[in-house]
Amino acid sequence: MERKVSRGKQKIEMKLVESKEARYVAFSKRKASLFKKADELSTLAEADVGVFLFSPSGKPYSYGSISIEKIIDKFLQWKLDNPQLDVAKSNVFQAFDNICEELQVVNEEEESRKRRFKILYPDSEIPPGKHRLEQLVALKLQLDNIKKEAKSYILAERSKFDLNVVPKPDEGESSGTH
Repeated sequence: MERKVSRGKQKIEMKLVESKEARYVAFSKRKASLFKKADELSTLAEADVGVFLFSPSGKPYSYGSISIEKIIDKFLQWKLDNPQLDVAKSNVFQAFDNICEELQVVNEEEESRKRRFKILYPDSEIPPGKHRLEQLVALKLQLDNIKKEAKSYILAERSKFDLNVVPKPDEGESSGTH
């Protein structure tokens, strides 16, 4: 039996897949990968993650680490409670993104350390990293500080009010002169 010759893993140009059948196959494969990544994020970061999308034929699909309805409700409630916060421009969210990048670097360094150890000592058990726990604790402390800052900011925004605002008279009311 002859083996099928493949081109291996290659970078795919990001453009619409012309063939309808190939488009459905691409959608199915990418949907599975997207949901797998969402599940990994939920597990690694202990985050509530939700993804929903529609297939080319219009069929809805969703993934939620908890129910997608709970995630949507949580998101909408947060938006109602925090209308003044712009998620894309908030310092708190930028700081969180920075910590996520630091964590990725720490994890990559740990994987590199493990690979080097396996090469140098193939029959030995890999010992825990000496500085990894310290790095993770430092990142956890940074996250705790971000959480405190976010809570303080939200409480401060909720307690603000302007004493210089004069209410407008209702329609039909006289202006005070009879």
